Amino acid sequence: MVSAKQYIGNVWNALHSTLVGMRITGKYFLQKPITVQYPDQRLPIPDRYRGIHYLEQEKCINCLACARACPIDCIEMDAIRHGKELEWVSFTLDYQKCMFCELCVYPCPKDCIHMGTEFALVTEDRSELNHDLLSFKGMAPDARVRMKEAEVKKAAKAAAKEAAAAQKAEEATAEEGGAEQDDASPESGGDTGGGEA
Repeated sequence: MVSAKQYIGNVWNALHSTLVGMRITGKYFLQKPITVQYPDQRLPIPDRYRGIHYLEQEKCINCLACARACPIDCIEMDAIRHGKELEWVSFTLDYQKCMFCELCVYPCPKDCIHMGTEFALVTEDRSELNHDLLSFKGMAPDARVRMKEAEVKKAAKAAAKEAAAAQKAEEATAEEGGAEQDDASPESGGDTGGGEA
């Protein structure tokens, strides 16, 4: 009698727990599936997501503010300055060290480094985690034009300065020559006057 009562209690517990589980399953059974076929499809990512960095290279002035702000020194920048223009060599970010803290973004005076929404860093080679953020190396075409124009202006200014210095020197020699002639004429007059006496 006790065993039959226990058996019926066990069957009831099993049915009850199955119905509770199936209630949750049944709730989602008639809904549309929400599976996303990654990587072909992606869920929307918030704008403030801190993903892989991107750089607006045309704005960057190589002030090193982002590199100095980085707490783990994962940003390295190298550029050659030609007056006001920059010739870019590298702007690398080591994602083996980066902790996506966004501290490099805020001190930038030109607001040219940003955290993007890309997050896939899948690779088989660790060296590929050292990303170069530059879109081009060397100088931008418009920067080359500006540099050439500046060189032409500088050369014209230097030539004008040299011409002004040469003209000044000629005027000074002409004045000295005139002064010598003025000094020489009284002496010669005095000599002739002395000869007559």
